[in-house]
Amino acid sequence: MGRIAMLARSGRLDQAADEVAKAFAAGATDPVLAALGGAIEFHRGQFLRAIPYLEQAARAHPQDLTVRGNLAESYRQAGRRTDALTLCDPASARADRSLRLAALGAHIAQEAEDFATSATLYRIIIAARPDDWSALNNLGNALGPLGDHAGAVEMLRRAARLAPDAAPIQLNLGNALVDAGRPDEAEQQFRAAAERFPTDPKPLTALFGLYRDWGREDEAYAAIEQAAARAPGDASIQSDFGQEAARRNLYAVAEAAFERALALDPALGPAFVGLATVYERMNREAELEPLRERAMAAGLDAPSLAFIDALRFKRAERFDEAFAALEAAGDVVVVGRKLHLRGLMLDRLGRHDEAFAAFTEMNLHWQTDPSRPRERAADYRAAVLHSTALLTPEWIAGWSPPPPSSERPTPIFLVGFPRSGTTLLDTMLMADPSVRVLEEEPFIGELERELGGIDALPALSTEAILAARDSYFARAAQVVPDLIPDHVIVDKHPMHLNKVPMIRRLFPEARFVLALRHPCDVLLSCFLTNFRINNAMANFLDLEDAATLYDQTFHHWDLAREVFDLPVGTVVYERLVENQARELAPLFDWLSLDWPGERFDHREAARARGTVATASYAQVTEPIYRRAAGRWTRYRDHLAPVFDRLRPWVERFGYALDDGRIPGWPDSGVAGPD
Repeated sequence: MGRIAMLARSGRLDQAADEVAKAFAAGATDPVLAALGGAIEFHRGQFLRAIPYLEQAARAHPQDLTVRGNLAESYRQAGRRTDALTLCDPASARADRSLRLAALGAHIAQEAEDFATSATLYRIIIAARPDDWSALNNLGNALGPLGDHAGAVEMLRRAARLAPDAAPIQLNLGNALVDAGRPDEAEQQFRAAAERFPTDPKPLTALFGLYRDWGREDEAYAAIEQAAARAPGDASIQSDFGQEAARRNLYAVAEAAFERALALDPALGPAFVGLATVYERMNREAELEPLRERAMAAGLDAPSLAFIDALRFKRAERFDEAFAALEAAGDVVVVGRKLHLRGLMLDRLGRHDEAFAAFTEMNLHWQTDPSRPRERAADYRAAVLHSTALLTPEWIAGWSPPPPSSERPTPIFLVGFPRSGTTLLDTMLMADPSVRVLEEEPFIGELERELGGIDALPALSTEAILAARDSYFARAAQVVPDLIPDHVIVDKHPMHLNKVPMIRRLFPEARFVLALRHPCDVLLSCFLTNFRINNAMANFLDLEDAATLYDQTFHHWDLAREVFDLPVGTVVYERLVENQARELAPLFDWLSLDWPGERFDHREAARARGTVATASYAQVTEPIYRRAAGRWTRYRDHLAPVFDRLRPWVERFGYALDDGRIPGWPDSGVAGPD
């Protein structure tokens, strides 16, 4: 033993290990020699050879904490974590003044998600070393899963004060504040961390998640954009940024982000899936096949490749193959997107009950979004009711005098409940080369908020109105690069049905174009569409909410038409698809736009306009088709619960629930429903 100890002290561990092995081969049984042999093998990193020696020594001297510690660590290194944790029991950990057993056991327990044991052992360390910021951090991380969020915040605050330059601790504290239901403090914590660590993207990705949960989409986008700028070499963050840009219809930005991700990781599935979605969304379906070839060469995983195939086959109207490919794609796209595609394909395959079930599941999925979409939907409906209650002749009579007319052409406001054909119609209006379309831009709503809301409209000064008007045109110029004063702006926004007072305040001479479609077709299409969820679109996650909003919106619109005596031209979708020229020529004449003639093909305008940001992006590049008219009849049983809510409007607009009746053609010119 003396010779072996000497060899070990001089660093000749291999020779020492050989001597131990020879001694035991010769019949040695001394537990002290076993402890020495185990320690030698332990320090050589030969943990499997250390274990038999250390087990023998531990049986003889179970209170020897050095032997216990070496054996526990050897078990851990050998993958025997349960055996290792057994040796790190709280009593032994308290007896071990080195705190080795407590630290080892706490780490093993936390890895195994045995947070109760982990917390007990970390508390032993902190009792002996109150300023151990690492143990405080780890204890905070263990208390959160145990439901002790207040305790987690307390421990992590202590750790953060002791180690202010440890970025992970600052981030952990922010996450603990989120879990504790203190999101405002979490936001401040993440923001402070983002400023303190200007090259670290993690606080920004945490802010991104927080803002997404709150439904604050602009701030969420800004956070992930900054994170991507900080992490040019992180393929996952670049891909995540691409996904968020695509959600906001910023397809050029998204495409560049996905390409950056693939330059870093050429077989990154989410980036290929994102690129395929962008190509399909931008009506660049011809590029899907080359993308597939590129993916094959890169060794893309089979599910991601199947998703590309699903989009290829969908665009080729090979729906059986598209459906099979989508099912093979697994979960490479978010649940809501996959359910939407599944529903679309089942609909085109004539499997309507299955399609409706898929769309229902999609909407139920989005109802659970942390941004509380059903509550946000209710807030939007409440705002519509408030606005409607104000619309009285007495309220209008109390307005300050209107501003002088604009020197620029007054914008034309194209409205209509979502999925009524507004995108098709604005594309057709672009046949006049002087027309520039604002595609569902939020400018009217933004200006209304900046001016103090709808309640502030009556008392606005002429100067305030003219400044808001100038701001409107300035914002329009930012999204329409070639806009000049002579251009006619067509401001297309379906939900501006509920913004007539603000529009009239800015532009008293404004004319409106109402896109009308069978209420049942509209409601069905809204329910089946995978909208980006803002407060208004959140109403379409539930059929009853959607019908309620339809009813409230057209009550508001009808009242606004009456009290403001609005000039309105109505385009009926079902008449438009039946006879395009007969429906549109009078509208062009009424709007003083140039009618291109009988041979007008809207598809050329659709291709020329570039990206279409609405849910109708694919349809506007197709020939005029009739399959969407009367589509609701295939889902009659599913829509029956909202018939009573819709019936007054169905009849009011000249439709029916029991036959294919549509509003009659006007005798001349452009006319809306009586």
